[in-house]
Amino acid sequence: MPKITSTSDQQHHRIKAIISGESGAGKTMTASTLDGRTLIISSESGTLSLAGRDIAMIDISRDDEGKVIDDPKLRIARLSETFAMLKAGTPYQNVFLDSLTEINELIVTALNKEFPDRKDSLVLWGENSKRMTSIIKSFRDLPYNVFMTCLSKTDKDEHGGRFQGLSLSGKIADTAPQYFDLVLYLSVDAEGKRAFVTSRTPKILAKDRSGKLAPFEPADLGAIVRKIAIPQPVNQPKKEIK
Repeated sequence: MPKITSTSDQQHHRIKAIISGESGAGKTMTASTLDGRTLIISSESGTLSLAGRDIAMIDISRDDEGKVIDDPKLRIARLSETFAMLKAGTPYQNVFLDSLTEINELIVTALNKEFPDRKDSLVLWGENSKRMTSIIKSFRDLPYNVFMTCLSKTDKDEHGGRFQGLSLSGKIADTAPQYFDLVLYLSVDAEGKRAFVTSRTPKILAKDRSGKLAPFEPADLGAIVRKIAIPQPVNQPKKEIK
């Protein structure tokens, strides 16, 4: 017979989030704000902003000797090996996958070699959606706090309005947000101050399934995890003074 649990246990669940933003907004840098041990999985060798910080990293664009891996299939295979390692168990609390946009480009490049004929384009984009969905859901379901970054791009809604969506190819750009508790957009104002947009606006794709975040939060992932994972104080009825 299935075990019956309580929804109150959800306050302890691990955070699953996607972080979007323009190039140079500082998405990778937010990995340094996490509490506990973090593993960065880099697919684009774009961790210069973290130079000097002692954060564990696996770069799937290079082999263990540091040589660049040119074949996209081999980079994807290295990502699969990293997933297998994480699934087997590691001492990390957080996994930071940087970035989905780059991984999507690797998959599309590999698929173009598998399906060079234009008549197979429907098959190609179907495979792209299937493989990207598998990667997203597989990493999301690992027993860690999981964060994935993605470049943003300007899309149109059903009314023709423009908003900042996810820079992914094919249908996965529309379906990816449903797989996460949090869809955070990293905004940067004119003075260079960064903040996470956590609620959808007419111009920005964002989501907070926990309901515990303000519409704008400081660009501090550790604070966001603590805000969601730690039970909020319960207002107790006031005792009558006799």
